[in-house]
Amino acid sequence: MDHAGLTVKLRSISEETLLFWRELISQPETREHQPLQERTEEELRRQLTRYSENDLGHPLHREYKWVLIDAESLEPVGVVSFGKLDIGQKIGRIGYSIHPSWWGKGFGAASVGAVVKKIFNESDCKRIEAECSIHNPASVRVLEKNDFTREGTKRGYLEIHGVRVDHYSFGLLREDWEKKR
Repeated sequence: MDHAGLTVKLRSISEETLLFWRELISQPETREHQPLQERTEEELRRQLTRYSENDLGHPLHREYKWVLIDAESLEPVGVVSFGKLDIGQKIGRIGYSIHPSWWGKGFGAASVGAVVKKIFNESDCKRIEAECSIHNPASVRVLEKNDFTREGTKRGYLEIHGVRVDHYSFGLLREDWEKKR
């Protein structure tokens, strides 16, 4: 899927990208529709080991996280994650956050497109799920631009700023993605 000619590269989250990750989740705009918590550098450093595996086909590893790099400027623009929800059924879930300074430029759609391509090309995942707040129309557009299907609403799905918030549930099947390529 072409997203306005933007190219993003996925770089495994690491010590070198730790400060960007901290900066991203410290932005109030980033946390507006997500249950993200501000973290210290040391707290994030401890989490790095969870994301040290790069092989999406690894039979036991379940969590992956990448920093999104704008291929033109080589600057980090966001973070995307992939979790294997059900290894036996080959179902995974993605999450994504774009730094507010890069909003409205197509990086959300390009980033989701890049991670979906990586997942379907490098793993046996058959279905990718994603959720977003019903109050976040930009995120809805990001998923729809990448051919995710809105499948329903999860009432009171996540607590954000002390309030249970409804989320739309989206899904993308490998077979549907392959047909659109």
